[in-house]
Amino acid sequence: YAPKGADWERALDQWRALPSDDGAVFDTVVSLTGEEIEPSVTWGTTPAQSVPVTGRIPDPKDAASPGAAELAERSLAYMDLKPGTAIEDIALDRIFLGSCTNSRIEDLRAAAEVVRGKRVASTLKAMVVPGSGLVKIQAEQEGLDKIFRDAGFEWREAGCSMCLGMNPDILMPGERCASTSNRNFEGRQGTGGRTHLVSPQMAAAAAIAGHFVDIRSWGK
Repeated sequence: YAPKGADWERALDQWRALPSDDGAVFDTVVSLTGEEIEPSVTWGTTPAQSVPVTGRIPDPKDAASPGAAELAERSLAYMDLKPGTAIEDIALDRIFLGSCTNSRIEDLRAAAEVVRGKRVASTLKAMVVPGSGLVKIQAEQEGLDKIFRDAGFEWREAGCSMCLGMNPDILMPGERCASTSNRNFEGRQGTGGRTHLVSPQMAAAAAIAGHFVDIRSWGK
């Protein structure tokens, strides 16, 4: 999200009021070009265990340390994945588009554009859980709920839901989920459930395709 028009100018004024001290010295300066960052998918049980959607599951033998190799082996065993598997070949059972992390109104708008006029794959179930009651109200006023429902998503009340495996919103052992939440440790979404963290647009595209796809080539 970025403000536009007069809101952008006001935001710039606020940001410029917080400059670094004159003569400040930094250990490292990092410059990033956002459009060059590939969409990522986690393959393991920590957010750090991720690769670009165009990549493959890494081999623990290539880990930076014995400890990292041990963690990678355990993660792959839990996630039931093999080194060298293409991310885009991983099929999914569930899609969770929700959590306070990635179900703001801007997220729902972007995801709705991905699924507009399409249908959720018959091999999986998908749900949308707005990040707050106010977000849900605004989304419904904009007709986003209808876009998701027409595509085959469940449209739910705002809440934590499958972010932490709450109430009936849990993965069954062995089920694989693309989730827009921000934690993927063992059992996070249900005992034995396997969580892959992705962006809202990536989750939406995966819901239609039935597996991970590169959102940058979606619709081309």
